Amino acid sequence: MKRATQHIILLLLLGIPFLSLGQNISPDKIIETIVESQLENMEEEADAALITEDLEQLLNDPININATTAGELSKMYLLNSIQINKLLAYVDAYGPVYSIFEFTTIDGFTPELLQKMQLFIVFGPPTTSPTSFKEETKYKRQELLLRSLGTIQKARGYRTNDEGTKPYEGNRFRYYSRYRLEAGDKLSAGLTAEKDPGEAFFKGSNKQGFDFYSGNVSMKINPVFERITVGDYIVRSGQGLVLWQGFSPGKSADVLGIMKYGQGVRPYTSVDENLYFRGATTSIQLKKNTIHLFVSQKNADANLDTEVDGTSVFTSLQTSGYHRTQSEIADEKSVKYRNAGVVFSRTFSKLKLGTTFIYQHFDTPFSPADQLYNQFKFKGTENFTGGIDYLFSTGKYQFFGEAAVSKSGAKAFLQGSIIHLNDRLNVAAQFRHFDKNYHALWGQAFSESSAVANETGFYMGIRFLPAKRITLAAYSDFYRSPWISYTTAGPASGYDVFAQADFQLSERFKCYLRVKSETKDQKNKAEKLSVNLPERTQRIRLHAEYFITEKLRWSSRLEHSSFRGSKKEQGILGYQDLLYKPTNIPLSLSGRLAYFNTSNYDARIYAYENDLLYTFSVPAFFGKGWRTYLNFKYKISDRAELWFKLANTHWTDRNIIGSGYNEIAGKDKTEVKMQLRLKF
Repeated sequence: MKRATQHIILLLLLGIPFLSLGQNISPDKIIETIVESQLENMEEEADAALITEDLEQLLNDPININATTAGELSKMYLLNSIQINKLLAYVDAYGPVYSIFEFTTIDGFTPELLQKMQLFIVFGPPTTSPTSFKEETKYKRQELLLRSLGTIQKARGYRTNDEGTKPYEGNRFRYYSRYRLEAGDKLSAGLTAEKDPGEAFFKGSNKQGFDFYSGNVSMKINPVFERITVGDYIVRSGQGLVLWQGFSPGKSADVLGIMKYGQGVRPYTSVDENLYFRGATTSIQLKKNTIHLFVSQKNADANLDTEVDGTSVFTSLQTSGYHRTQSEIADEKSVKYRNAGVVFSRTFSKLKLGTTFIYQHFDTPFSPADQLYNQFKFKGTENFTGGIDYLFSTGKYQFFGEAAVSKSGAKAFLQGSIIHLNDRLNVAAQFRHFDKNYHALWGQAFSESSAVANETGFYMGIRFLPAKRITLAAYSDFYRSPWISYTTAGPASGYDVFAQADFQLSERFKCYLRVKSETKDQKNKAEKLSVNLPERTQRIRLHAEYFITEKLRWSSRLEHSSFRGSKKEQGILGYQDLLYKPTNIPLSLSGRLAYFNTSNYDARIYAYENDLLYTFSVPAFFGKGWRTYLNFKYKISDRAELWFKLANTHWTDRNIIGSGYNEIAGKDKTEVKMQLRLKF
């Protein structure tokens, strides 16, 4: 009775304004906001389509909050590990939840957060009666996505050269098509096809049409054989020391986001031609035990060479996915490799234990270039890696980690903790050590380097709420590499320092100030003698966002960068954004006007851009010029949506853009993108 009374009071005090606010923001806008928060801090292009796909799937099949797991909750990309732990603990302590207003009593669950969450969750019974495969698949959802994009100006690779030929085999447009079918939780299937700019289309080396095809069928058979997938898929386990495919966020403004939730196996629907397996996998659920078994065989692009004794080897894998020139086409699918492995986990009340094992075999020996920095890298035809991981949650504390070993005998270790000291203060810490000869060909861990090898580091982050509308966040990360790398002349070290202050000045206006500094040893290119030289990059950003009306949002950013190495460089970026979404017509418009001025590439500045659904853009700005773009989305009907983007970059300090076959004569580069989504 007491609990019911509390719900009524909460409804009266919070419900009416809360619901009113929720009606003003569309699901598309919330998804866009979540994706931007994940990508805006990244300093590279990222294959993050999985984020949008997770959220789109949750819109159709929301999470039952009374029968969920930490891994499922992490797919919302809204909650940090502390919030996930609090939510699960609340449901465990008080029983089934039947109203989102109950979560307002949990510290850290603000109305703004709950407004976003309510799109992706439902409040069903803790257990449901199993349904038959036929009944579950009676109602199907199908989606067809068609996309075309390209650059208006012709690069050198598309022009006829002195020999009377064109270096690139195909035209300058990218074509993309994706079909997806889903029938509840029992069945999903999909087929993806893509042609990159410069690749042939229904001619030349691609007489079959698209250059890349990917597909899969995934079925849930019964409660024991939870899922069987045939075709293309990805595997994510532990903390990424052994195996993690697809999008893997690193250091960012989410200073507590240092822990990964291994999600096991899932169908692959993206277009990266490298970060996935092709074969079959099955997931078995035995009470508290989960087992994922997988096998894979696929071809990879590689640079082939011949040893002195006549042995055929490959010196590196080609990861661009481009097959435009004769040399790129010659490297296409030149190496075959097989993978097989198992991921096992057991869940207790507060503890989750897991193991991961993977075996890899290449049909051609790998022999990297005879350089000092390659001395400890993987060589040969086979490798196997195994690891043990854990997650322990109790009250205000979370501890997690993974330890792994590869065939070389080298080890990798990662240990972290996230502590909720009180309602205003949270702390995260992580230590990692990866031997220089540790080999995890599919590993992606939270670290400075993209490879899980040759690094020891310590990270610490803190999040503090000094007042109701103010959030302070900071982290520091110290790391060192005991062996030489491609960009260093010897053992190297470095450190990152980050601080951000967020201010919610009103319901309509918010802003933040960010300072980031990174110092690391790099090979001094200016000296004849190869030695390390500390290089420091500093960036200061001021960002503001204001909801002028319910239909119109304005945002503004000013960012300064400075670089100090053998030379001193600096740069500045400023932009203004407008987003207009009328309520009486199914139309939305967004645009940007940006100015950039940097002395060279070392002082480059990154900025996330709004784009088409499932596509992402985080361009690097360097040189001097202007960037403008306009996004257009129109909902033709409940079954059809159209997107269009026109973007132009105008440089004022050069007459040639790019280099090599991507060189464009002139000061402008104009991109056009179109996309159509059909639902049936």
